[in-house]
Parts: sequence; structure tokens; C-alpha cells
Amino acid sequence: SWPSLSLLCQRAASNTLTRNPAYSELNEDDLQYFKDVLGDRGVVKDELALENMNKDWMGKYTGRSRLGLKPSTTGEVSRLLAHCSQRRLALVPQGGNTGLVGGSVPVFDEVVLSMSAMNRILSFDEVSGVLVCQAGCILQ
Repeated sequence: SWPSLSLLCQRAASNTLTRNPAYSELNEDDLQYFKDVLGDRGVVKDELALENMNKDWMGKYTGRSRLGLKPSTTGEVSRLLAHCSQRRLALVPQGGNTGLVGGSVPVFDEVVLSMSAMNRILSFDEVSGVLVCQAGCILQ
């Protein structure tokens, strides 16, 4: 039988999210690596600039990331992912950040991997309606 609604609410209220200690915390060596790969233009640390990365499109969910990365090539993405994997740095990918369920919003101190600099339309076939674009392209 299914648990009652009140029991489900009690369980949800008693569960608090905690940061997974298996993930490392950012350090200066990480920041230097990211700057070496992306240059200063692709490493976002400013709170005001991070505001859009820490909120979903609807403004419903808010995250607490202190670092955003904006690669402009797939090679850069690959290097960043390899480093984060090796260092066990939590990461949240963001395409156009237009989702409606908060899936691209960081919960704790995850690094935001923003695809916003990869926003080109590569091709469009008018007959079939097939569009090929980069991961950060916002389709409106």
C-alpha cells in the first residue's frame, strides 16, 4: 500500500540536503587551470555576473555557485570536464538555461559549465526544418 500524504510530507520535511563530502572544494590551482584553458574571459567569479547562472529562467530556483566557466569550443569543454572529473569537482552544465524545472541550477558550490559562449546556429534545412546548433543556442 502507498504511504499517506502526511507521512510523505513528514519524510520530506525531515530530509535536508547536504553537500556530498566525496566532492572536492575549489582551490587556487583549479582557478589557475581554468584560466589557462579559457583565459580571463571564460572564468566568471563576479557575484553579479554569476547571478544569471545561479537562477533558472523563471526565477523560481536559486543556486550558490561561486564559479562559472564559459568555454567556446568542444576542446575546451573536454579539458574542463577532464579536470573536474580528476579533481572530483561537482559540476552543473547549463545550455541556454531556459529549462522550467531547475535542473541546471547549482544546489551547493558546484561549478557551472555554461554553454552560453557556444551559441551559433551551424545549419538550417528549410525543407526538413532541421536545425543544427551549438549547446548554448537559445531557440526562440
